[in-house]
Amino acid sequence: MKKMIITSLLVLNSSAFAGNLNATEQKEVQSIIRLFQKNDVDNIAKNIRYPLIRENPIPDIQNTTEMKTRYTQVFDQTLRQTIAKSKLSQWSNVGWRGVMLDNGTVWLDGEKIRAINYSSPAEQQFKKQLIAQQKTMLYPTLKKFAQPELQFKTAKFQVRIDELSNGQYRYAAWNIGKPQSTKPNLVLNNGSMTFDGSGGNHYFNFKSGSYNYVVYRNIIGESATPDVTLSVKKNNKEILNQSGQIFK
Repeated sequence: MKKMIITSLLVLNSSAFAGNLNATEQKEVQSIIRLFQKNDVDNIAKNIRYPLIRENPIPDIQNTTEMKTRYTQVFDQTLRQTIAKSKLSQWSNVGWRGVMLDNGTVWLDGEKIRAINYSSPAEQQFKKQLIAQQKTMLYPTLKKFAQPELQFKTAKFQVRIDELSNGQYRYAAWNIGKPQSTKPNLVLNNGSMTFDGSGGNHYFNFKSGSYNYVVYRNIIGESATPDVTLSVKKNNKEILNQSGQIFK
């Protein structure tokens, strides 16, 4: 597997945390393990904190009905067996981040699964199909990219960020209401991505002459924190700051 979504998924070195579960956490983990030992689809679906974020551009899973429909795509035999055969010593408390399996394959919030850092072959095939569909609907000069990273809308703009084959990032923006099949108002290349701490927050940085465009992806924050913040500076003076909402 190449990589899993950054959104809300944390991968840490678990050696410092292994075996530190308290009695309540041990019961919660054992409850999850038993569900997978029985392959209890209905109750597994009930024990997930929605939306369950999936790798872009795969749609997030919003509720139990969607989870049961996509269950085998998300929880293939490999992942089901990984959870069902796991031992308590493989689960670790990582403070406010929650409880994780191994190095972050699965994350729990109490008895509920809140994140899965695994993508099955079936899900990766689904991803390839979605990317191919996206490319058919893009403006011709934007069709070449390695992976879609982020799409969001602000009050005025629609923006997509793609990873290119050279490992750099491209920023394309349209006015709200314009389809991505039309020529974008702005295209910036040679962008970079930087992680901000261990909580999953990260940002993309694009420079164009005296202008600097920064897109902050807010994973961890208060309930009112927007999905994305777009900041534009000219000669180091901020001239635009808008909140954005992710879409797929």
